[in-house]
Amino acid sequence: MSLPIEPGTYGIDTAHSQIGFAVQHLGISFVRGTFDDFSGSLTVGADLASTSVEIDAQMASVNSGNAGRDGHLQSDAFFDTANHPTMTFRSTSIADKGDNRYALTGDLTIRGITKSVTLDATFNGAGVFPMDQSTHFGFSASGKINRGDFGVSFGIPMASDATPLTLEVQFVNPAS
Repeated sequence: MSLPIEPGTYGIDTAHSQIGFAVQHLGISFVRGTFDDFSGSLTVGADLASTSVEIDAQMASVNSGNAGRDGHLQSDAFFDTANHPTMTFRSTSIADKGDNRYALTGDLTIRGITKSVTLDATFNGAGVFPMDQSTHFGFSASGKINRGDFGVSFGIPMASDATPLTLEVQFVNPAS
């Protein structure tokens, strides 16, 4: 089985993509944030075994809508961006779950700690961008990590350990 995309390497259209997270605060509400500076690629092979995804996010680009909180998240209490500027994801396998849904497993590295995670991914379809006639391929992916597993344990349990991750990504060839 393969993705319904021609083999090749596709870059992320960052203007139409987002990498987000949420942390429950005091057990009563979620504080959401994004990483605004990221890049990556989708390499589509002849089958899923030869298909891969890579994503890099600059941790200093964290944006929770509050500059004071963002500064705290960049500090050594949380992401330690001075010593660990980049979060990376490198897929290790993609499994077809039917109906354009996939289990995307890979190595996620935060603060220099790498753990295997599996994201539920959905191929949302393709569309032609009218500004340049390029074909874009949309994916949604989500999963949950325990941030403490990555050395980001400040404030647990006041702020939840379980952290939902969401990716809304458009890939295009060439990258725009």
